[in-house]
Amino acid sequence: MTRFIAPALVLAVLLGACSPPVESGLHGYAEGDFIALAPDMTGRIIETGLREGDPVSAGAFAFRLDDTDARAALAAAQAQLAVATAQFDDAAAGARAPEIGAARDQLAQANAARVLANEDLVRARELFAQGHVSQARIDQAQTTADAANAQVSEMRQRLNLVQLPARENQLRALQAGIAAAQAAVERAEFVLSQRAVTVPADGRVERQIRYLGEQASPALPVYTLLPDGAVHAVVLIPEAKLAATPVGTRLAISCDSCGSGLMATITRIDDEAQFTAPFIYSDSERSRLVYRAEARFDANPPPPGTPLRLEVR
Repeated sequence: MTRFIAPALVLAVLLGACSPPVESGLHGYAEGDFIALAPDMTGRIIETGLREGDPVSAGAFAFRLDDTDARAALAAAQAQLAVATAQFDDAAAGARAPEIGAARDQLAQANAARVLANEDLVRARELFAQGHVSQARIDQAQTTADAANAQVSEMRQRLNLVQLPARENQLRALQAGIAAAQAAVERAEFVLSQRAVTVPADGRVERQIRYLGEQASPALPVYTLLPDGAVHAVVLIPEAKLAATPVGTRLAISCDSCGSGLMATITRIDDEAQFTAPFIYSDSERSRLVYRAEARFDANPPPPGTPLRLEVR
């Protein structure tokens, strides 16, 4: 019996030595949250200020689109605002001195005509009493005097109106015109400002996609940027190890470009599992069932796309 068992044990040891070692750690890779730097409107690129690989600071100039039409629109809006303001000032100030002087002259002429008409009426009545003129002459003189008196009243009212400012409703309408013109200026200034695009956050220029003379738009970005701190680790957790690696688990990370002592913390785990190909649904293939998790590096993350080996600490 002993002679039979010994070869079997040797065979078992040899088979065990040929089996691949069981890995205790986790696998993953570094992933970056890139920003696509694009304008809010469509236009032709006339200036760029960034180069691939350069570090950049928030607010730095990135690129500019052709702004000829935007500048013309702003100039037109500013001119319209000047017109609306001048119209309001003119209406609020009332008539000018020459206009007031002309109205006063017209009132003086009307007063002189009234004096003559009334004197003529008095003489006509005296002549009628002496029998030198008819009743028709009296009636004509009376009509002329009444007309002269009415002309004086009209000229006096006209002088008063000339010296008054514009009506309240008219002034409100002119004020509304100023507000509309001011809004048009602000809109034109905003459109012009959008033709120059700046960097939204500190980071590094990853890639330039479009160049001078090409068209850019919200769907056609010019640069891709990698903001500082925007690199995280993607961790693939087998279903069998999921319970032992919850959110908050600390991981020691190693890779070809990683510094010693690099650590990360799991911040989220997907609710649904993923399968690595091929898809075989059986208990013997449970090791293919993995959950995608994300972990944040403590410091100095590796470049995006770097394969990672992770150990629970």
